[in-house]
Amino acid sequence: MTAGQTRHDLLVEPTHDEYVRQCYVSDLRFHLLNDVAGGMKATYEQRLKQQFVDDHGRPPADKREVHELMMRDHYTRTWSSMMRSCQEMMWDSVVPSVERQLPALAEKVRTATSNHSTLRLDPEVEVPYYVKAVDIHCMPGGYHSQADADDVTQAALYDRGVYIYQMGFAGGLADGIGRSVAQFIAQKYPDLKPKKILDIGCTVGHNTGPFCEVFPDADVHAIDCCAGLLKYGHARAESLRLPIHFEQMDARHLDYADNSFDIVFSCILFHETTRDSHRQILEEARRVLKPGGININMELPPNENLDPYAGFQIDWDAYYNNEPYYAASTSTDVVKLMQDVGFQQEQIFEWLIPDYYEADRAQFQEAVLAREHSYTETGRWGEIVRWYGYGAQK
Repeated sequence: MTAGQTRHDLLVEPTHDEYVRQCYVSDLRFHLLNDVAGGMKATYEQRLKQQFVDDHGRPPADKREVHELMMRDHYTRTWSSMMRSCQEMMWDSVVPSVERQLPALAEKVRTATSNHSTLRLDPEVEVPYYVKAVDIHCMPGGYHSQADADDVTQAALYDRGVYIYQMGFAGGLADGIGRSVAQFIAQKYPDLKPKKILDIGCTVGHNTGPFCEVFPDADVHAIDCCAGLLKYGHARAESLRLPIHFEQMDARHLDYADNSFDIVFSCILFHETTRDSHRQILEEARRVLKPGGININMELPPNENLDPYAGFQIDWDAYYNNEPYYAASTSTDVVKLMQDVGFQQEQIFEWLIPDYYEADRAQFQEAVLAREHSYTETGRWGEIVRWYGYGAQK
């Protein structure tokens, strides 16, 4: 699953042995998420759920009760231990490739041109405390660490690591979410001809690129608080000939005028931020959004509509994968949150978007045409993945 990553000038080249280890980790992750986790669900349905009913006279009411029940079971604890080990092995399999090529990466970043993309850094921007507080999803050093001004270790680690994590299912550029939501917006709002688009929390620009392709007449901007990610993202975009304007900003304090953008989007951002920052980020997103513009935030689905077992499985990362803000995000009432930042009820939507790479065109079009989107579960890799998003049209 790891052979198909699209090459670009910044992507690290593994040795034979490094590549084999990366393939092993990717295949192990697929096995754990599908085969072993499938057996875990069968254990719940066939044995543990009935034990709970016998003890309490009712089935488990929510994800917390399912969590307590499942984590007493040896099968689940073994799966959980293997998942955590696999996550650490994934990053460990990439580190040697990155460390060996750091001098070359630093030189490429230093000498990157701006023929296609641009880069604007602001040394006054402080990395928010919630970004610095933890090595998110067990990635050594997190997003923000830099040994010196040209250090892009974290970005290179993330670029290769996230592809292994996704097992190749999100496409050669690891842009499955961005491509899915860009195509969805283009088809659902055919009269929307955006002139300016903003990606909030872009990391290295994986999910920004598709907006350049789907909306070629738009100016595409991408912000992040971490300079190393932006430097790498700019050089990567240059290599891929993607016209993206990378800018260093805190998403809670955007340096743009009111009513500047036709589309403001984020991909898997809010579950890596604290709950108190959600409102600040969305207030800023609404402020810079033009009247009639679209704000869409692709995220983990709120647990309120998931069955208790699915909620338990979604929230596993909150307990065991260095994702301390995860559970607060999945328990947020997103409709109320959007109302609190100023959107009206009739402007707010929740979408369930089939993955553009996995779904056939008929399935994708059916989702585009649907008036309402409901969900009780989401796909895993290897099934038809459906990306959840919430937002509003201003």
